[in-house]
Amino acid sequence: MSFNENLETGTRDLRRPLLHKGSWYSSSSRSIIERGGSSQIVPEAPKESAVIVVFCTLIVALGPLQYGFTNGYSSPTEDGIMSDLSLTISQFSLFGSLSNVGAMIGALVSGIMADYIGRKGALLVASIPNILGWVAISFAKSSLFLYIGRLLTGFGVGVISFTVPVYIAEIAPKHLRGSLGTINMVYRCYLDQ
Repeated sequence: MSFNENLETGTRDLRRPLLHKGSWYSSSSRSIIERGGSSQIVPEAPKESAVIVVFCTLIVALGPLQYGFTNGYSSPTEDGIMSDLSLTISQFSLFGSLSNVGAMIGALVSGIMADYIGRKGALLVASIPNILGWVAISFAKSSLFLYIGRLLTGFGVGVISFTVPVYIAEIAPKHLRGSLGTINMVYRCYLDQ
């Protein structure tokens, strides 16, 4: 049922796997999963899909770069922002810390969001506040826009921090799950420096 339309209601199942469709899908490879006395036929991903999974993992693991950009942005730009917008130290300190508040809110909402619209959908939705936040920070003429932009980028970071590891774990085949799961932390540790 998770790969086909529900014939009774005419709707599509929103919880279908992300990588089990397309031209590389092989209908001949199937496995049977038994749940509660009934068996369900679930297609297995062919071996060629491992390349696609690694590629998708490398792309989605770039999400932690946003974490690094958000956390590292305020320090080198302190003098320029304070002089351009005539901010006090306390106003700039508030600007620096608002990303953590936004990240807390994003982390709280991300689980519900990922369950409702899927991991891929949550990552797409997280890009919207990130883009809007950086636009607000870039074109800010007052501290209010700086604060709003910082909250939005923090919200996006909170969603990304939860969703990326879950997405990687869900798309990775069993034999690659551990190694692909570490890519997120490798990117976070080494690319954010």
